[in-house]
Amino acid sequence: MKLRSVVTLLIGLLAFAVNGIGSALAAPSAGSAQVKYKVLPLVKLTVTPNYQSGFGPTGGSGSGATPAPGSLAVLDTGTVDFGSVIAGYQYLYKYAASVTVQTNDSAGFIVYAEGSTDFNGSNPVPSPPTFPISQALFWIVSSAANSPFSVATAFNSTSSANTVGGGGTTITYAGGVPPPSALIWSNSTSGTVTQGYDFQLRLPTSITPSTTSTQFNVYVIYTAVGN
Repeated sequence: MKLRSVVTLLIGLLAFAVNGIGSALAAPSAGSAQVKYKVLPLVKLTVTPNYQSGFGPTGGSGSGATPAPGSLAVLDTGTVDFGSVIAGYQYLYKYAASVTVQTNDSAGFIVYAEGSTDFNGSNPVPSPPTFPISQALFWIVSSAANSPFSVATAFNSTSSANTVGGGGTTITYAGGVPPPSALIWSNSTSGTVTQGYDFQLRLPTSITPSTTSTQFNVYVIYTAVGN
């Protein structure tokens, strides 16, 4: 009899566990439950230089022979290389960079871009050896209507300490994110989206003496954060 009582009790407990709230003999019922959970936000950024066939520089009126991309420019990779250009003229670099952001943040994201430094001159080194990026390099969302004279926004050099291009890839933002002046894209939805950018090069005659052939270079830093 004791054994039978124990068995009956176990069956009752199992029935209670399976049915949840209420007893095994209660009438079936339906209800609702609210579950709250948190998912860590994900923001993934990919930047692809020379992202479409036909990439490269086109010259403005009076800029001489049609320019061609330099040897460092390769489809879907490489460097945005304007090749040989002339001070005093403006150039448009088509399909310079494609920016892709993937995020699960329902509020979307913000993308920033700025130079790691101003333009650095070499081979031979001009005097002065640097030139403000904000006076020469500009960005604009890619469009067939773009020209070397389209309205565009200047890149600025970062004020944050960094080792980008100097044997490292580190940049530290004191406030956690780049300044508002570096914002190039704001999106308010989750998912995976892509936007292409053209670059403009506007070269004042003061960038280097007309008798000197100088190479200028700079790294552009892209940063994406959740909204």
